[in-house]
Formats: sequence, structure tokens, C-alpha cells
Amino acid sequence: MKTPEEYYVLARSMFLSAQPDFQQALEQLTESDARTAGMSLRQLRDLQADRIYAAFLRQKKQDAMLFSIQLAEPDKAVAAEAIEAYLKSHAEALGMTWEEFCRKNEL
Repeated sequence: MKTPEEYYVLARSMFLSAQPDFQQALEQLTESDARTAGMSLRQLRDLQADRIYAAFLRQKKQDAMLFSIQLAEPDKAVAAEAIEAYLKSHAEALGMTWEEFCRKNEL
């Protein structure tokens, strides 16, 4: 099972591959653009790809990690395990027990 971050990167790549206009815009960024931003061209393209994907997720009102796991994991059983692990870590970060978290979020 991948980490949530690995699913995010994979899903972002899948999303951008399905969106030729966004992919073309990223490819039009230049070394000069990158220098102006104080980063390498790869870093600038990665940053802009993250911004595009994040904007899409906000527009659709989706949790980035949950959506990414669902998009990038073809095995539904593995996806369910990954989602549960992500949610449990989220509950822990909030200082809640798993049971409290499930009740609060009606899971």
C-alpha cells in the first residue's frame, strides 16, 4: 500500500494527463520563469501542477487525499484500507479516538 502522499502524486499525474490544456500550460513555463521565481524549472512545474490539482479539488469540494486514493488505487480493497489508515492518522492528529472520529464524521 502506498502512502497518502504517493497516491496524491500519482493521482495528480493522472489528472494532468487527462487535461491536455493544463499539461500544455505547464510545458510552456520557461527557465526564465523559473529563475524569476527562484527555483528550477522542474520545481516551478511541480508547484504549478500542485496548484492546478488543488484548485480542481477545491472546486469539487473534495478531500485531496481521499480523492487521490480513490483515483489512483485500482484495487478497491486496498483503496479501502488506505482510506481507513489515512482517516485513522487524521483522527490521531486531531487528538481523537477512532470511535470519536467516526461518530463526529458519521462514518
